[in-house]
Amino acid sequence: MSDIALNNIINRINGDFYVGIVGSVRSGKSSFINKFFELKILPYIKDEFVKNKILDELPQTSAGKAIMTVEPKFVPSTSINVLLDNNISMNVRLVDCVGYVIPSSLGYETDSGPRLVKTPWFDEPIEFKEAANIGTKKVIMNHSNLGIVLTSDGSIGDFSREEYRVVEDEIISKMIELDKPFVVVINSKEPGSQKAQLMKQEIEDKYSISTIVVDVINMTNSDIDKILTSALSEFKIEELSIAMPDYISVLGDDIKIKADIDNAINEVSNKYKKFKDIKNIEKTLLETNLFRDVQIDLIEASLGSAQIKLDLDDSNYQVILNEILGSEVITKADFIKELYEGKKAKKVYASIGSALQMAKETGYGVSIPSLDEMKLLPPTLVKQSGRYGVKLSAIAPSIHLIKVDVESTFTPIIGSESQSQNLIENLMSDDKNPDEVWNKEIFGKKLSEIVNDGIKAKIYQFPEVSKFKLKKVLDKLINSTSNGVIAIIL
Repeated sequence: MSDIALNNIINRINGDFYVGIVGSVRSGKSSFINKFFELKILPYIKDEFVKNKILDELPQTSAGKAIMTVEPKFVPSTSINVLLDNNISMNVRLVDCVGYVIPSSLGYETDSGPRLVKTPWFDEPIEFKEAANIGTKKVIMNHSNLGIVLTSDGSIGDFSREEYRVVEDEIISKMIELDKPFVVVINSKEPGSQKAQLMKQEIEDKYSISTIVVDVINMTNSDIDKILTSALSEFKIEELSIAMPDYISVLGDDIKIKADIDNAINEVSNKYKKFKDIKNIEKTLLETNLFRDVQIDLIEASLGSAQIKLDLDDSNYQVILNEILGSEVITKADFIKELYEGKKAKKVYASIGSALQMAKETGYGVSIPSLDEMKLLPPTLVKQSGRYGVKLSAIAPSIHLIKVDVESTFTPIIGSESQSQNLIENLMSDDKNPDEVWNKEIFGKKLSEIVNDGIKAKIYQFPEVSKFKLKKVLDKLINSTSNGVIAIIL
């Protein structure tokens, strides 16, 4: 026996096939469990004792309006391990929940009032309706990793489609709220009928949930495989890999097209989270017009992983190249020239890059000289305490970067106090972006330009002789054996 769909879903839930069967009363929940065990589990059970135990624990089924399941039923009572014939092992248990009540059903009320039922979660019996609501939540959250919602088109018994619909809305809304993967199964005597197929489309359109139509009593292996395959699509994507041209993947978000691509990927990843949404991800990415083609390159359903391959138009390469280099590159000479200039800049940055970063973070940075920058001085004789030795010295340039906070002020005198206050209010009127104050003009010039001119003026006015003296101070300080500094500023 080959069960690819069952194998995939077993791998997806790490071998623990714990399924909660929920729905309205008289929708076929018990019948579904019986048929599932008959087709998918019992053929693999070799131990006659275990097989008979399971058969004894299967829920009762019958026709009519009378409610059959009056308390949650675990089948089997404790999970059992089943070894499929391709050596895949699974622990299996299905739970037949108390059904949500259809008002015209029989058995949920007695002559003395609402019928009370026993549940595993309370010492005292509770009302039938309450048992259905609480049981569904507890089973799906605590005892299942997959849910199957049973409903009907009204063709299987004595209830109309409308009676099922009222309960169906409540159940599906509750399942969505619980945020566990589930699939809807419509129990119909005529699965291929227009009525059944329209109902399927209605549920899928309304709730965006995978829905399958089957005749539960006469289900086949193929029908169950369809249900399991649909259920698998409701699991969340565990890993979505994005494959794109290598020249894109090495870029940062400071390049426009890379930022646009990252934003598009983040949007679809946040919007589409289930395995069935892979096609929607592909379609949405294509609609951005950023890509020449979008393909699902690899899908591993049993692991919940998928890969989207993005293909870009070759013209983007030239656009990116121009943006990185800061100028339009047309000929080979243009390209080589930019590369050559970049090589020289890279060499300079390699020597001072760490010092520059240090200066930004701490206010002071030093670049350590390399060996090839070291200049050896001629050996000289030295005398110390009546003895002679040889002095070996070397000089190497170390570049010291100091971050100096230059303050620039602009103080326009415009008149009275109230006029000055009005100017402040006008400048600060942009609550959404306070930084916009620097783009506002005063006396025909942007404030940012005025203040920047003041900063430049202070820097340019720093005397050359002062720069030289500052260098001499650092020379003496670095080469001194003392770490003390005495500064006299005039």
